Amino acid sequence: MRFLKLIRRNLFRNKLRAILTMMLLAVIFFFVATLLAILDNFESFSNAGEGANRLVVQSAISLGTQLPYAHEQKIRQIPGVVDSAKMQWIGAYYKEKSNFFANFAIDVEKMPTVFDDYKIKPADFAAFKADRRGALVGEDLMKRFGWKVGDRITLKRQIWPFDPELTIRGTYVHPVQTTSVFFPMEYFDQSQPVESRNEVGTFWLKIKDPKQMAAISQQIDAMFKNSDYPTETFTEKEFQQNFMSMMGNVKLLFTAVSTCAIFMVVLLAAITMSMSARERVTEIAVLKAIGFEQRLILTLMLTEFVLLTAIGGAIGSYGAHFLFTFVDAGKMTQGFLQNLGVHAKTLTVCMATAIGVGLIAGGLPALRASNLRVVDGLRRVV
Repeated sequence: MRFLKLIRRNLFRNKLRAILTMMLLAVIFFFVATLLAILDNFESFSNAGEGANRLVVQSAISLGTQLPYAHEQKIRQIPGVVDSAKMQWIGAYYKEKSNFFANFAIDVEKMPTVFDDYKIKPADFAAFKADRRGALVGEDLMKRFGWKVGDRITLKRQIWPFDPELTIRGTYVHPVQTTSVFFPMEYFDQSQPVESRNEVGTFWLKIKDPKQMAAISQQIDAMFKNSDYPTETFTEKEFQQNFMSMMGNVKLLFTAVSTCAIFMVVLLAAITMSMSARERVTEIAVLKAIGFEQRLILTLMLTEFVLLTAIGGAIGSYGAHFLFTFVDAGKMTQGFLQNLGVHAKTLTVCMATAIGVGLIAGGLPALRASNLRVVDGLRRVV
């Protein structure tokens, strides 16, 4: 504790350089924290079905190819399948294309059994079930557009030849999917041309025993292998991961960018700390002459360098944390990033990295300065 004043004075001996270095470190760590937060957001989305005993059946040709309703009757007869629900991606938007969010037609009757992780008030579900044009909306989406239960909304077509006209009948709560709209499959089906009715994009299955999911998946795909509508069956986690992979390897890209940013931080900090150590050669020689041990000088300098990077890292990472606490990232990204936030795990990684940068970048300058002989230090002029 008695050396804290000495550390503080040395840390800000060149105030402008110290402040500018901290600010630059803060900007880079803000950038890194944001990228890590986006990666966490993608991970939480792809893991939304982890541990849930649900399977998703889609066309083996592509996700955009429809499957006949008749498939469902055969699938339901397979031992181990508790229940099934049809779900159709609509891909519409609200008023403007920038107001895009996930919207689905769904088997209302099957939601309580197949999608039991969606928490819905009994009164809301009853109202939703009773209205052929009713809508169930995520609470975050309600806040985004200022909607209220009872409001009428019209979604604009992009894929299907109709504009869904819906009345909000209730809301739902889900740990990940918080900005989606669901409306009855009956309304979607009756809005299609006669030749396109009784077809759907995916069947979602509730499985009794998760250990049987692989076997049931193989059984379903084998059942329709030689039909006009072959299938491909995934666990919910695999399905979400495949959906995310359509954007390319975003995780690899963001990880590479973050690594480059950290490398830049190390170089920046190393330059700054080398300059600081060089300027204090004579001062360090004097400290050693009056009795400061080599180990103590090394500790003092490393503490100073680590504090420099830690302060910069804290400003940047906690700045990102507070920003995303008050800013609606879902609205900024048109619903692409739901519940974006810099959480404790990301903060811990950023702070550990900041401390590591201080140790790595400052280690060599501090070691060289502490090993300097008194005579050599007093002889040099900086």
